[in-house]
Order: sequence, then C-alpha cells, then structure tokens
Amino acid sequence: MDKQRFYIDTKGNDDEAYREAMQFACKHADTDTEIKKVILLAASKKNTGWLDRLYGDKVVKQLFAGSTFKDCKPVFKIETTQTYRDSYTPSEIVISLGLGADDLFKVDDYYSVKAIIAIPWLKEHTEKWVQTWSPKELRGNQSAVKEFPNPSCTVIKAMEELTESINMSTGITHPSDERHAKTTILALYKYEPELNGDVVASYLVRELGWDSEYANEMKELINTLNAGKFFKGGDRTGLQHSYKRWKEECK
Repeated sequence: MDKQRFYIDTKGNDDEAYREAMQFACKHADTDTEIKKVILLAASKKNTGWLDRLYGDKVVKQLFAGSTFKDCKPVFKIETTQTYRDSYTPSEIVISLGLGADDLFKVDDYYSVKAIIAIPWLKEHTEKWVQTWSPKELRGNQSAVKEFPNPSCTVIKAMEELTESINMSTGITHPSDERHAKTTILALYKYEPELNGDVVASYLVRELGWDSEYANEMKELINTLNAGKFFKGGDRTGLQHSYKRWKEECK
C-alpha cells in the first residue's frame, strides 16, 4: 500500500491550518473509496484548542465520539496518542494536532493509515519526519520540505545486506539479528569517514521498508558510538573484511 504524506508549513496557533487539513482530507476521501475515517490525533484530550476555536465545545465533544460533516463522506474522530491503535484495515487519514516526529513515525507504521497530514506546533519537532519522507506541502511552500540525503554507497550496501538477512517483522530483536546489526555498525563506524544515525535511519525507513521503531534502534547504536560510548554485543573481528566487501560492491 502506498501511503501518502502531507504537511502544512506553519507553527503555533494556526487554527486555519486545521480547517484546511480537514477540508483537504474530505476532498482526498472522494478520490479513494477505501477511506472511511479521518483521525484527528492529539497528544491528549486537552490538546484540541484549535478545534475548540474553530467549531466550539459541542462539536468537539461529538468528534470524540465520531461525527460527520455536511457533504463529506468519512467520519471524523478525535483520538489521542494513548488511545489510537492500528486497525489493520487501510481506511484512515490521520491529521496530527501539533504532534512531533516520534508520534508521526509511530503512526506512519500503522497499516490502517493511508494518508497523514502533519501540522506542527514547532517546526523543529516534526523535522526528522519531514526530512525522511519529503511530504507534499499543502500551501505550496515545497521549499520548506528538505529531505535527508542518502548515506554513502558503502553504507547502503551494508544496510541492504543486513535487511536481506534479518527478520523484518521483528527487526533486530532476535539474538542472531542483533549480533549481525551490531557487527555491521561496528564495521561501518571503524572504517567509514562519517556515519550519521539520522541519515541511516531515514534511509532504512524510506528506501528499505523498515518500521521506524527498528530503524530507530539502529540509529541509537550509531549515536552511542558517535558519543564515544560502547555497546555490548557484535563481533569485533573481521570488520575490515566486511567493509572491503561493501566497498568493492560500489565499484
């Protein structure tokens, strides 16, 4: 399933951004018969001030239960990051109510979500999600969207090899997969001129189909080494052989 991603380049109390996002979701649903629901996703039940000002308390209370608008097909429903779960049926659009990148990445992994419209409270809080996916900016300000660059060819070859060898449904949780992942990171860290955790994680999610949760574990391994710390596990021998193999594949 191709997930579609959108973004509004704004910050703070831009109530109109939420009206625009809801109107866009309504029109988008007309082009996709599978879409049955628009989720207005908030950090908590108290984080709905934009909707309170737009529609009033009565309508917002109805939205918590699920409500429709005139001439708009899907049901609109407010959920919080604590209550919202994957229904495993591709039928929903999510509009984020000022959420940050971590929550956006989590929802991005949901099979039920066909489209996401991200509206930031602070731009820097959504930056990693925006840079990973380069979503379409709904107000036409596409220059506001900058994506992470790809890692070097050597890193790409290493990540492709790792991806082919592990159980993608569980990431690096199995001991043998964890060992392989840590050995890969150790080899790259030792011989690669630069290893950026955000860039690698972004590539894993965007190009190799990793769940953001598992890609984030890889990022944390890299960040640990970059901070001058160490982690247990992984092979410390034969690293140069692996690195030379990846390097050779890039020629």
